[in-house]
Amino acid sequence: ELRPLFHRGVDLRAVPEVRAALPVTRIFSFGKCNVSCPYCKRDCQFRDDAGNIIVATKVALRDLFGLAEGAHARGETVRFSGGDPVVFPKETLAIAAYMRRRHGAKVSIAHNGSGPAWVRKLASDLSSAAIDLKAVPEKMGAVMGVGRELGERIYRLSEETQKILSQDGVVLDVRTPIFGDTTLDEMRRLAETVARNNPRTTFWTWRLYKAVHGCDWEVPQKERVFEMLDRVSKEFPSHWMGVRAKWERGGMMYWYAGTRIAPMEMDDHEERGSGNLQTVLRAA
Repeated sequence: ELRPLFHRGVDLRAVPEVRAALPVTRIFSFGKCNVSCPYCKRDCQFRDDAGNIIVATKVALRDLFGLAEGAHARGETVRFSGGDPVVFPKETLAIAAYMRRRHGAKVSIAHNGSGPAWVRKLASDLSSAAIDLKAVPEKMGAVMGVGRELGERIYRLSEETQKILSQDGVVLDVRTPIFGDTTLDEMRRLAETVARNNPRTTFWTWRLYKAVHGCDWEVPQKERVFEMLDRVSKEFPSHWMGVRAKWERGGMMYWYAGTRIAPMEMDDHEERGSGNLQTVLRAA
């Protein structure tokens, strides 16, 4: 009988791993992407007025292998991010294969979901993946800075990408930005897509949009988002989901079976790592 990857109880104080140090990742942040989300990067201060990446640095491939070696020596997990690593498929596949063959180590990705063929090749070398599902199909294009038709296609590609990872047992974090005009009906529709994934290995992160210069999108009200999570979690009780309520000390709030769980309120223990606890919520 398969045991759940994520702890099924709602009392996180009973889960020893919650108090353990979080896994540390070494981010390889590639400076190109195949879409153009207007709010790209935290607070969107990484592009100039012409849309060019600011502070990007060219790095030789051999140096990336060296960075991966150093990360492994420190007990870190290599995580390909961006931009988007799908724009560098050969490089990421080569580093991932090297880490597995030389060290028996798996890597991680943060990806917009548009590259299921690339992900299929990479899946056996992945320990975890964060995959975007940015909006309902008719809104995907606007959120990703592409046309509506392409946005709807990327939605389907994200579904396919999630399915591949879910079937391969990769720990999957589905990421959805929440805006001021995001509705409960939209989140229910997205929940139906997320719920097709294996609940043993899938977490759904709702990401609160922060005001970005040049974007006229409305910032969401935190408590309203919490109320939507109450409803959606109750209607999809088998899936863990949550929202980052603040950045310091982890700052994640979790929902399971309609119940709110806030590990950041448990004690004053300072956690390490990304602050996202879902990868350590395991059955004893």
